[in-house]
Amino acid sequence: MAELLVVEPVFAERLWGGDELRRWFGDAVPDGIIGECWAVSGMAGMSGTIRGHDGATLRDAWERGLVSGRQESGEFPLLCKLLDPQDWLSVQVHPDDVQARALEGQPRGKAECWLVVSCTEGAELILGHTADTAEELREALAEGTLMEHLVRVPVHQDDFFMVSAGTLHSLGPGMLVYEVQQASDITYRLYDFDRVGPDGQPRALHVDKGFSVVSAPHDPDAASTARAWQETGLQARWRVLVDCPQFRVERWETLHGRFAMEGDGYRVVTCIGGGGTLRSAEDAVELGLGTSVVVPAGTGHLEVDGNLILIVTHPGPALA
Repeated sequence: MAELLVVEPVFAERLWGGDELRRWFGDAVPDGIIGECWAVSGMAGMSGTIRGHDGATLRDAWERGLVSGRQESGEFPLLCKLLDPQDWLSVQVHPDDVQARALEGQPRGKAECWLVVSCTEGAELILGHTADTAEELREALAEGTLMEHLVRVPVHQDDFFMVSAGTLHSLGPGMLVYEVQQASDITYRLYDFDRVGPDGQPRALHVDKGFSVVSAPHDPDAASTARAWQETGLQARWRVLVDCPQFRVERWETLHGRFAMEGDGYRVVTCIGGGGTLRSAEDAVELGLGTSVVVPAGTGHLEVDGNLILIVTHPGPALA
């Protein structure tokens, strides 16, 4: 039987965190300044447990072959998060796979993408820069003028951005973001708005490594990957948000209707609005706000009904 695996979220304290995640997850959110919900994670130390499996984690399920259909080594290669910034994240950049192996001895870098689930008026993010070279940016950091070279982008609900490895970026306050990324926590922090950490000391910067992987010049069109909507099912529609070597991310939604999804490989389904039911030929899961399900390979045909918005993520060929 191909059981639909409901993954319990894991929460992380962040200096820039807010309170929106408590509206989604209630008492499951621990005390403290919680900035991140790792909605689907198989990473060591942050792997979500599988509902009804006596404490077994997604990492356990991955290694035992319950996800891909074969026993796997290493970490589940996708990581899906909800980010709740009420202050600016650090200005940062991530390496690609080749750079991650060379600089950190780790198997994968970090491509990621963002869907703005909700935001306040005037919310912004940083995506890219106006410099011709990475060296020009490094000189600006030394001179205290880095922010003058960064591209600030106003955001609105449902905006989507692809953030390839090498892209200088940050999220600003007043938004809730669903993020899909490679399962990697390699972050090179280049500027941190002169903040201090819990120990009262400035947080470490990673200037040499960071500027060695920054893409320059920046291509502003690279973030715009969402395709046109397609009608499907009963009062339902879907669209591809991005289809890249690392992952394919889709948005599906219905207003008191139903639709079907096909596919043989494993995938991740997260409900980011409303509620309903996800059914396979052998199992069914009730979906509420924030519910995340790993659909094992070979599950095939899925049916969804309700009043909901889903983000569906498939691993790309680079993660196969």
